[in-house]
Amino acid sequence: ENNKFWIRIISCSENEISDPGIPPHLSGCGENDRKCFEAYRNHFNAVIKPIHERFNDFLEECGELTYPVGEFFETSPNMNLLLYPEPMKFKRRNPLDPRCFQYLEGCVREENDYEVPVFQSCNSEPLLYVSFGSLGSGDTILLKRLMEAVEKMPIRALFNVGDYESEYDSVPDNISIASWYPQPSVISQSDVVIHHGGNNSFTECLYFGKPALIMPYVWDGHDNAKRIAETGHGCHMHRTNWTEKELTNCINQMLNDKSMQLRLDETSRHMQSQHGPTKAAKILNELLS
Repeated sequence: ENNKFWIRIISCSENEISDPGIPPHLSGCGENDRKCFEAYRNHFNAVIKPIHERFNDFLEECGELTYPVGEFFETSPNMNLLLYPEPMKFKRRNPLDPRCFQYLEGCVREENDYEVPVFQSCNSEPLLYVSFGSLGSGDTILLKRLMEAVEKMPIRALFNVGDYESEYDSVPDNISIASWYPQPSVISQSDVVIHHGGNNSFTECLYFGKPALIMPYVWDGHDNAKRIAETGHGCHMHRTNWTEKELTNCINQMLNDKSMQLRLDETSRHMQSQHGPTKAAKILNELLS
C-alpha cells in the first residue's frame, strides 16, 4: 500500500517457497514421491483449515487480501533471500527467478576457536559431533542409546547434552559431553556429524564439507534429512527405529565414502566462495540504490 521495497528471508528449507513439482514444506517426502506430495497436502490442508479460516478473517478485517488454504505468507515482488545452499536446491516445475530470489549459502557465523579435549581413549581416531539442538537435548533416552553404540566404535565423540548434563552419571572414555559448543568451530574440526536437521546444523555441515547423519524430529528437519540422503551428502535415519549395526554402518559409510566426500568438497567450495553475508549486503545496497 505504501509502495515500499520489502524483502522476505527464508531461513528454513527451500521448499518453504512452494512448487507443484517439489515436496511440500515440512513433509519429508522424497523428491519424486508424487503420492506422498498429494497425501501430505491433503492432510495438511484439512488439519490447518480451521486455523487458516480464522487467519483469513483477520486479514479481511484489516482490509488485506486472503491467502489460499495452507498459505500464511507470500513471496516479495522485490527480493527473497534464501539461507539454503543453492547446490541442494530442488528441481522445480517453475524455476525461481534470480531477479527476485537469491541463495545466501547458509551465512555461517564465525565462532571462537574450539580446542578439542583430550579423551581417555581413541585420541587418534575420527571425531564425531552429536547435537540435536536445545530442544532435542531433552531426548536423553536417544542420546544415551547413541552413547552406548558409539562407545563400541573406534571413534571419539563430542555430545551436546544441553541443560541435562546431570542426567549422565558416567560417560564412556571415548566420549566428552558439554551443555553447549561453539558449533561452527566444532563442526569444522569434526569428521562426521549427527544432528536433528535444523537449518543451521544442515548448512554448517555442508559449508565445512562434513558428512551428516540426520535424525529429524520436527519442522524442516524432515525435509533436510531426506534431501541430505537424496543428494548424497549424508544419511537419514529414524530417531528410534534403528539398530546399532545400522548406525555403525552409516557412520563408517560417511567416513569412507570417497564419492560422498568429493561431493561435499564441491558443495563446500561453492558455499564458501559466495560468502552469504557479503552477498546479502550487496543485494540490499543494489535495491536501495
